[in-house]
Amino acid sequence: MADDTTAFGKVSFANAFTALRPVIAAEWIEVDDEALAATDGDLDRVVALISERTARTKALIRRQLEEIYRVATEPAPAAHSASRGRARGPRAAERGAERGSDAATPPGVDQLLAELERRTAQIMRELRGGFLDHTRDRVRDNIFFSLLVAIGFGFIVGVLFTGSNRGK
Repeated sequence: MADDTTAFGKVSFANAFTALRPVIAAEWIEVDDEALAATDGDLDRVVALISERTARTKALIRRQLEEIYRVATEPAPAAHSASRGRARGPRAAERGAERGSDAATPPGVDQLLAELERRTAQIMRELRGGFLDHTRDRVRDNIFFSLLVAIGFGFIVGVLFTGSNRGK
């Protein structure tokens, strides 16, 4: 954060505050627009206000504000945004139809939501792939232990379902 003009910092946040204000208000509905405007774009005051109203830590809020700032101020590459628009599928078209031509929606919100959806989907793919691969490898490495656990689990489930009525 040595150079506040290029990276996220107090000066860059203050310069982009008018564009970020609707996105911040949409992200934290607990914060009213008048209180947000009263901060005059001061990063520390915005963080303190959101922290006070949401009972979240200032560090978490600062990270979230930095993420919102980066997504809202980065220009979207034309080819990437065009292909993303085609690849979003029918659910995105339904959401767009539900929104209609909402004039109150800031122009950067749709782009912000699309970017967050893309990143979330990527993280989920990585988590699922890594978890399944790791589990599969562990089962292969310990095949006998895995079989014993499966048999023991089946025995316990069988006892629970039949109960003590078997001998009667």
